[in-house]
Amino acid sequence: MRPAKKWWQGVILLFIGVLIFYYLFKHPGTFAPLKNLTFTSALLLVSLRATMLLVNGLLLKDAALFFRVKLRPKEWIGLSFVTALGNYLTPFSGGMVARAGYLKRIHDLPLTKFAVILASCYLIVFFGVAVVGLVDSLFIMKTSAQLQWQIPVFFGCVAGGVGALVILPLPLISSNRMLLRKIGEALEGWKLIRNDRPLILRFSGYTFLNIFTNGLLFFIAYRSLGADILFSHALMISLIAVFSLLINITPANLGIQEAVVSIASGGLGQGVGEGLVVVLLVRAATMLLVFTLGPIFVLVLGSRKPNRTQ
Repeated sequence: MRPAKKWWQGVILLFIGVLIFYYLFKHPGTFAPLKNLTFTSALLLVSLRATMLLVNGLLLKDAALFFRVKLRPKEWIGLSFVTALGNYLTPFSGGMVARAGYLKRIHDLPLTKFAVILASCYLIVFFGVAVVGLVDSLFIMKTSAQLQWQIPVFFGCVAGGVGALVILPLPLISSNRMLLRKIGEALEGWKLIRNDRPLILRFSGYTFLNIFTNGLLFFIAYRSLGADILFSHALMISLIAVFSLLINITPANLGIQEAVVSIASGGLGQGVGEGLVVVLLVRAATMLLVFTLGPIFVLVLGSRKPNRTQ
């Protein structure tokens, strides 16, 4: 990473940290609801987060299989945890770099083509999130007045925009700007897999499974703190949190996700402080998994020798 990026990353982390500290100083009782957290609830949160990591591993397995590379269970499971660990230790999705390096060294997987295949998954992810978000936001607006009309419009625009990208015969995008470059990679990957209907269906299935698992994760996190929240509201907050991935400038979106979830939680009447505690609970469940199993898988996978016979 260039020094300038490190400098900006530090400034952003410091700024968000100061804001969170200031909020906690003004609201000293923010963490009081944690007394309601039970061992059963904590175990359920960890289990749901583990489920999402396993689903990510299945997606990785299918992406590799597209290039006729069969990953063993310990590989696709392990690489999911190693990727998550790397993302916590380094900014700009450093875990993906470690994963790509392993696949190249062990399986001689073409990094460029594999990267664009995974990038195409983000088109499916954001389209799925937008569709579910549109339906959920319309449902919330119909049953309560806690959601502004701009939210379903936003989700509708995202769904329409992604749909247009994959349907219209657009030229590949080439740019030095990160967002445009990522869109270009996603479109290039989509052109490779668009005729593979079974693969697209599996990717879509993994996406919707993780969307609703993440919604359930937030729902249980709120409920474990004693909050009276509907699943539709918890799902909406979790969907909005997904878009914090677009601001990928700190390790594991540290601080960014906390800010986004807190604001969304406050907007839906669940409380800014409650949203902050919930996202910290979710992050704690994730870190417990990746910092426990991640290093183990690093050792297991790091000891493997290249296999050129597959």
